[in-house]
Amino acid sequence: MRGHSVTTWSCGLPLCGLLRALRVSAARLLPFAFFLLPFAFCLPASAAQPRVEFTETTFDFGAIYQNEEVSHVFVFRNTGDATLQIEEVKSTCGCTVAMPEARELPPGSESTLKVTFRSGTFRDRVTKHVYVDSNDPAQPRVTLTIQGVVKVEVEVEPRGIYLGQGIKVGETAERTIELTPVEVKSFRITGITSDSPTVQVGKPQPLPDKRPGYRLIVTFGPLDQPGRVNARITVTTDLPHTKQIVIPVYGKVIAQDAPQPMRPQ
Repeated sequence: MRGHSVTTWSCGLPLCGLLRALRVSAARLLPFAFFLLPFAFCLPASAAQPRVEFTETTFDFGAIYQNEEVSHVFVFRNTGDATLQIEEVKSTCGCTVAMPEARELPPGSESTLKVTFRSGTFRDRVTKHVYVDSNDPAQPRVTLTIQGVVKVEVEVEPRGIYLGQGIKVGETAERTIELTPVEVKSFRITGITSDSPTVQVGKPQPLPDKRPGYRLIVTFGPLDQPGRVNARITVTTDLPHTKQIVIPVYGKVIAQDAPQPMRPQ
C-alpha cells in the first residue's frame, strides 16, 4: 500500500489491513464503498435527555410597600428529547410558590411557575430565591430570583415591645412607642386595638420638638399568675398602603418570690 495513508474506521479496524485481507486494490474496492460506509458510523448514538429552559430567571418587581405582595409567573420549556420531570421547588423566606401546572413535560412542551412575594416587615433592597430541581442532567437545579425595593411609610420604634423576664405577678410595666412618617409628610391614626386585656394603649400623643408622628404609651399588667406574654397591638391609619401596623408584645411574668434574673454586664 505504498503511497497510501493508513485509515482507521470509527470502530478501530485498520482499512489497509482489510484490503490486504481481501487482496483487492483501492480501485476495485470502490464498488463496495456504499456497503462499507455504514461501518464508519458504528459509534452508539447519545441517549435522549431532558433539558429545562426558562424564558427568564430574574424578575424585578420595582418598588412596593411593607405588608403588600407581588406575584410573577415564570415560563419554562423542555427543549430536550426526553420527558422532563420537575422534582422539587423550594423558596427562601418571604416567597411562596405554586407548583407548576405540569410537573412532567414531554419534549417541546412548556409549563409555568407562579411565585408570590409578601413584603411583610422587609425594607429597602430585597432579593429572594426559588430553587427548581429537575431530572435535567446538565442543569439539575435552576435558581430563580425575585428582587426589588420595599418602601416604608411609617417608621415604628421599637418595632416590638419586649417586657423581659423581670415583671412579677401583680406588677405593671410601661413602654413607649413612636410612629414617624417616612414616605409621607403626615398620617392620621384612626384606631388602636389590643388582643389582650392586660395590654392597654393610651390616646396617641404628638411627638416632641414638633416632629410629625405620634407617641403611644403602652401599659402592661397586672397579671395574677406567672406565664409567657404574647400579645399584639394593631394601629389603624389613613395611609393608602400601610392601613394597619401590628406591634408585637412579648415577655415573661414570674412569681412574686422568684429571684430576679441575672442581667448581662
